[in-house]
Amino acid sequence: MLPGELRMVDDLATENGFDVVPGIFLGRDHIPGLMDVMRTWSENRESFPSILGFSVEGPLLGRTGGVPPRGIWSPTAREWESIAALGHLGLRYIVMGPDMGDLDDELDDGLTYRNVIDLCYSNGVKIALGHFQHDAPERSAERTRAVIAHVQDRHGPGPDVLLTDHLYNDMPRAFRHVWRTPEERARRAEQLAPVLAADWESADLDRLLGPVPATLLRAARDGELLPFLNFDGDHVDLAVCRRTVEHLGPERLIGITDDTSVPFLAGEKLHHREGSGLWYRGDGIVAAGSGGLATQRRHVSDIADTTAFDHLFRHNPRRALTPVRELVPAATSAAPTGSALTGEGIGRV
Repeated sequence: MLPGELRMVDDLATENGFDVVPGIFLGRDHIPGLMDVMRTWSENRESFPSILGFSVEGPLLGRTGGVPPRGIWSPTAREWESIAALGHLGLRYIVMGPDMGDLDDELDDGLTYRNVIDLCYSNGVKIALGHFQHDAPERSAERTRAVIAHVQDRHGPGPDVLLTDHLYNDMPRAFRHVWRTPEERARRAEQLAPVLAADWESADLDRLLGPVPATLLRAARDGELLPFLNFDGDHVDLAVCRRTVEHLGPERLIGITDDTSVPFLAGEKLHHREGSGLWYRGDGIVAAGSGGLATQRRHVSDIADTTAFDHLFRHNPRRALTPVRELVPAATSAAPTGSALTGEGIGRV
């Protein structure tokens, strides 16, 4: 994302009457460009009234799903300091896989996963759980519960201190959550029936949905996190979205577009497929969506009452994007440190 793109994003958001948080896949070579963009926004916030801040995905992401290879890397302790310090320039949350290791596993010399989480929160950056590994769902769920417990104990209590990335996508599941091709859609009714027939209040959600989504839903119901859910109909089937809203209530969810209007992401060229609003990578993996707020509003109005959309896309995001602590303003805080890094960030909304 370049500073000029900030104006385009802000104008589009203002035109639609919403606030936005541009999301950016973070590779090692993106850090300097991201600093420049955030500094431009931080020093001229009155010029971008509809941009509330920024989010980044990575670097601790699972390798399954639409994660650009440049978004999977292992920062040094110094680089983690640079990333966390972006909280002073407007970084609101960072998406990372909670199952990349145990809390006390060492990521760099003397720096544990627990240290990284606390470093982010001390700089006003919240964690969003997402992009899980898929090879051991029970282990992923156990590690997720450990991260939730640590964040709530150290930085909570309350749902606003911990987020997720898009619910059901890029995580191990025990059910089919979307049908994207004509061949897949031919089996939709059969595969969806058990999920819709079950009473989610009394069902064994670990068995029905899988231990990871079940863990996130329980945590949301218990007031320990706010999950994101995409209502474009392409990322998650709208019948699954409906059941999720019924189970959690719109006050416990945040709507996310995962939308980009440009045909590239982190240096990779993207393309559409006929009949789909999704952006695909060259290898056929979904990378992003293109269903904007108008699409989301229409689908939410079909799923829930008229107040749901405001909860999902106005009230709850504002709660979640409030920093957990007061920060020194960017103009007077120390600039992020870091190694000699070069490159430019590429953003998406």
